[in-house]
Amino acid sequence: MNLRGRIVVITGASSGIGRAVSLECARRGAAVVLAARREDRLEAVAAECRSRGGKADSIVTDVTRRGDCERLVARALEIHGRIDVLINNAGFAIFDPIETARPEDLQLMMETNYFGAVHCTQAALPHMLAAREGRIVNVASIAGLMGYERMGGYGATKFALVGFSESLSDEVAGRGIRVSCVCPGTTNTEFFVKAERDKMPGASRLILAVKPERVARVICDAAESGTYRRIVPFPAHLFIRFKEVAPRLAHMLMRRVSGILEKR
Repeated sequence: MNLRGRIVVITGASSGIGRAVSLECARRGAAVVLAARREDRLEAVAAECRSRGGKADSIVTDVTRRGDCERLVARALEIHGRIDVLINNAGFAIFDPIETARPEDLQLMMETNYFGAVHCTQAALPHMLAAREGRIVNVASIAGLMGYERMGGYGATKFALVGFSESLSDEVAGRGIRVSCVCPGTTNTEFFVKAERDKMPGASRLILAVKPERVARVICDAAESGTYRRIVPFPAHLFIRFKEVAPRLAHMLMRRVSGILEKR
C-alpha cells in the first residue's frame, strides 16, 4: 500500500509522535483525520498538514470513551467514505514502582493506551473487512516486549497492546487487513520529559532518545508494507532480540547495569 491518496486516521495526533506521524502522512500524500483531546493543538497540527499541501480534518476525541471512538470513525467515513489506515497512537505514561503506584493512574493508563486502541479498532475494523483492505498500526513500546522496574503499570498496557496486535493479525489474515505493531524506545518528545526519564532504569537510558520524526517514518513504512513488528532504534531491537533468547540474563544485566549507573 502506498499512502498517497489514502485516508489515514491518527489518534494522539496533537503532539509528539502523533504530530510527527500526521505530518509524515501528509508529506506522503495521504488525507489525514486527526484525533486528540486538545482542540487548539489538534487544529494547529491539522493546519501544518494543510500548509504542506495535505488534506486534514481534526476531530476532538477522548479514546477512553467508546462513544468518542465510534464518532471519530463515523465522521471519517462521512467525510471520506472509507478508512484505509488506522494508527492507534494515543497514550501516556506515569513511571512509579508497583508498590506505590496509584490505582487511578494504572487504570487510566490502561483505558488510554490499551482500551483506546481497542475501541478505535472495533469501530473501524468492520468497514475495512467489508472493503477487504486496510492497515492497522498500533504504537506500542519496547516496554511492551520487556518489563522494566518502575515501569510496571505502563509496561502492562503495552504488553496488552502487543498481545492484542498479535491476536488481531491472526484473525484478519487472508481477509485483506494487515496489522503492524511499532515498538519505539525512548523518544525525544514531551512524553518523556526529564522528570519521567529519570525514573526509568539507568541502563535503559544508555539507548539515546530518538527524534519523533524517525519514529514517524517507521510507522508510515509499517503502514505501507504491512510489516508485523518494527522496533526502533536498532540498539533497542538488538537488546530485545537478546532478551527473547536469554530473558533471565537480559533482566539480570539490566538490573546490574542500572544499579551501577544510578549510584553515580
